[in-house]
Amino acid sequence: MISTTRITTSEVRKYNKNRIFRLIYNSSSISRQEIADKLGLSLPTINQNIKLLKEEGLILLEGNFDSTGGRKAQMITVNAAARYAVSVNICPLEIRTSLIDLNGEIKDEISLKTEFATDSEYGVKVSELVENVIKANHIPKDNLLGVGITMPGVFNEDNSMIIFSPPLKVKNYKTENITKHIQYDYIVQNDARANAFADYWYSHKNENTVREELEEKLYLMVSDGVGGACVSNNTIMKGEHNRYGEFGHMTLYPGGKKCMCGRNGCLEGYVSTKNISTDIGMTLDEFFEKVEEKDDKCTRLFDEYLDNLTTGINNLYVIFDRDIIIGGVMSRYLTGYVDDIKARLASKFSFDTDGSYFSLSQCTSKRADTGAAIMFLTNYINSI
Repeated sequence: MISTTRITTSEVRKYNKNRIFRLIYNSSSISRQEIADKLGLSLPTINQNIKLLKEEGLILLEGNFDSTGGRKAQMITVNAAARYAVSVNICPLEIRTSLIDLNGEIKDEISLKTEFATDSEYGVKVSELVENVIKANHIPKDNLLGVGITMPGVFNEDNSMIIFSPPLKVKNYKTENITKHIQYDYIVQNDARANAFADYWYSHKNENTVREELEEKLYLMVSDGVGGACVSNNTIMKGEHNRYGEFGHMTLYPGGKKCMCGRNGCLEGYVSTKNISTDIGMTLDEFFEKVEEKDDKCTRLFDEYLDNLTTGINNLYVIFDRDIIIGGVMSRYLTGYVDDIKARLASKFSFDTDGSYFSLSQCTSKRADTGAAIMFLTNYINSI
């Protein structure tokens, strides 16, 4: 049956306004004529929307581009100070907060060394840190989009409860213990998913274009724990029970090492950073220095590590058939071994001649931490 739904004039205007803003947002600076050329809109339509966006405080008209003959084109940029969001990272021994502007740039950071606890006092500490970073930067309440909170662990369907979190040593923990003292909108998200979302978002920032659909990417986040996510068109895939991306708990060796989840042989038990920092008894920096020095023991252990890691990556590729990005703490130690990893991946899959589907996250750890807060930016930008 042919749809007879008609798009109203107001809907067209809102759509055009959003496209214009997103193009400005994804460009470091842009002119009216460039907007017209890229979006195929008339200059009167663009001028009208530029006026509206400026009145709303969302854009700035700053200076002019160099002239190539004729009148200089006015430079249009996003007003990064128009909106802010706060990121909160709950860690076993620390609470980290940061303030990000509308461009996703970190403007301030405040941390507190404190052990995670299930009492109400811990939730008060979190809310006080949030208030401190907001007040220290004089952010009006109306300019704050919300607070994005990340925690390690497996969540229930609506993220209201952590079913279990080995790093935090809790089971069936209600996240309202953290959020009930926060006076702003909030999101609570699994840390690996938030990290993956941040990488995905930053990788598309400043593309100088507006894409209605973005490609799907698979992330394997390797730190003390091992998690992951699939991000498609700025959306995290959840699965039926909100466990999509728990890649660290796929079985690598049946009956193998005991995992923190209580089962045996999980990928996490073989490729998490704890396999080096705890099991071997040295820091990651010390271990990789030994590898570079060709220390026999460390070189052998690292070879085993890469074999296990690439087996896990290959399994994901066979199932999902899409690009796979490695993030987390381990990613920054693997930069010198990308060719080795790709060669191992190629040898483990019959239908590809290389491992070009694999890459390392280019997102810094501080930026990755802001993933839940960035979700507020995404929702806001889509609503303009």
